[in-house]
Amino acid sequence: MLPHADSEQAPRSLEPHRGVVPRVVAIGGGTGLPNVLRGLRPVLFTDASAPRERLVAIVATSDDGGSSGRLRAEFKVIPPGDIRNCLAALSENHSQIADIFQYRFGAGDGLNGHAIGNLVLTALADVTNDFAQAVEIASRVIGARGVVLPATSELVTLVAEFTDGRVLSGETAIAGARGRIARLSLLPDRPRCSTAVISALHDADVIVVGPGSLFTSILPPLLVPAVSDAIHASKGIRILVANLMTEPGETDNFSVLDHLLTIERQTGRQLFDYVIYNTMPVPEPLAQAYGVRGALPLVTGSFELNALDRLGVRAIGVPLVSEHPAGKIRHHPECLAAAIAALAQGKLGAWRTRSDPGGK
Repeated sequence: MLPHADSEQAPRSLEPHRGVVPRVVAIGGGTGLPNVLRGLRPVLFTDASAPRERLVAIVATSDDGGSSGRLRAEFKVIPPGDIRNCLAALSENHSQIADIFQYRFGAGDGLNGHAIGNLVLTALADVTNDFAQAVEIASRVIGARGVVLPATSELVTLVAEFTDGRVLSGETAIAGARGRIARLSLLPDRPRCSTAVISALHDADVIVVGPGSLFTSILPPLLVPAVSDAIHASKGIRILVANLMTEPGETDNFSVLDHLLTIERQTGRQLFDYVIYNTMPVPEPLAQAYGVRGALPLVTGSFELNALDRLGVRAIGVPLVSEHPAGKIRHHPECLAAAIAALAQGKLGAWRTRSDPGGK
């Protein structure tokens, strides 16, 4: 039986075996980034006095669907949904206020579909005229351990050029187009980025990118020139977390290597020192359910591993599959956090779980 994210059998927390607790920056969006934050929060904040800057989330800002898209269109605000999910993931012990923040209206004229947190962030941005300040206020209200920063300080639109000649604008349209993307870009092409984002990347001991939708969660923040420049120049460890499954219409037949090469092609540079990939088979019932929709487990064979090695990227295989209570496949947050922490300390096994004092 697969461990659930909230399973008591899963490692509940991690503690440093040696050395200084690292400063970690995690980049992405969607459901992947909050999962990374849920795993890392108890790892990095083992005492109440730990500085919040120990864990920084840099969140994609190109979403234009659902509640976020409606608020973006009406109020010209940076889409708040992914940021709201990251704030909730960093809330200590899933506080009640964080649960309220996540509440979504199921009815009501003008309210149907909106999450309370999205409305709060939009209101705070309107009052302060500064979305980053709005996020910081909300972070303190819900007791987030860590810092959440939007990847850009202005609205951006994702643009995709497909191999069949189509050019589509907007994350929602691109995700639903089901075609091979030749080139991805942002409008404006050099969006403003806060100094806090660049400082966090400069100071990071570890930079984690992914998991998440390659073209709509992972790449958009990396297409911000200041962000990719800072990652490329970083003296920290740079880690790509590979997805568990392909995405129908976006990454059909992609391997782990294909993900890395696509990022290199789209950004113009190789950004990573490590790739963490899954070694655990997806249970057959789940694999079949995903397969009906065209999603397959990512391939990581000897060819891919050898190619990654030739590129100077070390591949780290970890059993990461966790079954979400809703019947979805997710990365196990604690297992992923343990692998990231191990790399942060310079060697696997330098961090240990409390449920495994021997570090085995």
